[in-house]
Parts: sequence; structure tokens; C-alpha cells
Amino acid sequence: MSLIIPILLLGLMASLSPSTIVVFLFLLSTTRARVNALGFLAGWAVSLTVVFAASYALGASRPVRSGSGRTSVDVVAVVLGLALIGVGARAWRRRHLVRQRPSGDNAVMRRLGNPTPWSAAGVGVLKQPWAITAAAALVVVDHSSGLVKVAIAFVLFMAVSTASVGLIFLYYARQPGQAEAQLAALRVRLADAGPSILAVIAMAVGAIVAIDGALSLARG
Repeated sequence: MSLIIPILLLGLMASLSPSTIVVFLFLLSTTRARVNALGFLAGWAVSLTVVFAASYALGASRPVRSGSGRTSVDVVAVVLGLALIGVGARAWRRRHLVRQRPSGDNAVMRRLGNPTPWSAAGVGVLKQPWAITAAAALVVVDHSSGLVKVAIAFVLFMAVSTASVGLIFLYYARQPGQAEAQLAALRVRLADAGPSILAVIAMAVGAIVAIDGALSLARG
């Protein structure tokens, strides 16, 4: 499997993360909604840049590019993928119980109160779906691709992973009055369906990472 395919799939999974969308919707309900939303996206972009740069540096290093180092990365990818599938399956079985507990996102929003653009940028870093971002970083390390291909993968992951919040922001910017009520209703529905969506995403991400690692092992 080439680098681009798993990166695109992981970016799609990241864009569907209900936790990220719920917090972004909260920022759009604050006093300085547009500035806070842009701060969130800036924090997201900076953290992704750091992760992909570090992944490229690690993947280009001699220990990782050697036979035993490459095999170790592939094995880690398969084990991590299977673990995520197990976590997702367990979360799916417990999704109704989780739904009855207080949401961690609600606690984050209460602490934010009336956020500044700087705190919104910090939330953009914290609320990034780090399990998916880590999986994308592992895929980059595993493929040990050149700078151009990693740069393309970074741009694609950035674009796809922010597609949902980006479209929400554009809708809000064009029709803020109409969007306010609809986005508030969307936030409630996502908070309710969050455990089920997260379980499916965990299993999907696990399958992508495990298959990619297994294919790399088969290629030797």
C-alpha cells in the first residue's frame, strides 16, 4: 500500500472525530467565534507540522531504514493496529454505558469559558485526534519516503482531516444567523452519537494501520 492511500483514509477518519467537531462547534458559539475558530485551526496546523516533520526525520534515519529497524516498525504498526481494533470493539460493546457518563468535552468547554484566540489555538492542539495523528506518523515512518512524497502526504492529511470543521466554518461565515441553530442541534446529536462513532473510527484506523504494516512485512 502506498503512503498516500493510508494517509488519505486516516485523514478521513480524523475529520469525522466527533470530539473535535463538538469542541469546534462550541468555539463558534463564543463571542469572537471567527477569530477563535481560526486560532483552533492554527493550533491544529502547527501540531500537525511538528508531527510530520518529526516523522520524516525519524523515517529518514539510518536505524529505521535498515532491515531490522524497518521490520520493527512494521511489527509495531501491526500490533498497534490490532490493539486499536480491540479497543474499538470493546468501546462499541460499551457505547450505551459511555453515553450515560458526563462528556469530557463538556468539561473542556466549561474550563474555557470565554476563550481567547490563544486558548483556542491550544484547544486545537489538545483536541486533535492524537491516536489517528500518531497512526499517520507511524505510517510515514514505516514508508521512509522522500521529502516530496511526505510533503504531499502532509498536505493531503491536513486538507482531509480539517475538511469537516473547515466546511462548518465556511457555512457559519456565510450564514451565521441560520447556521447558529443548526450547528447547536448538530452538537447535541454528535455528543449523543460520539461513543458509537469513536468506536467505529478506532476499528477503522486499527485496520488501516495493521494492513499497511502487514503489507510492508510481506514485501520484506
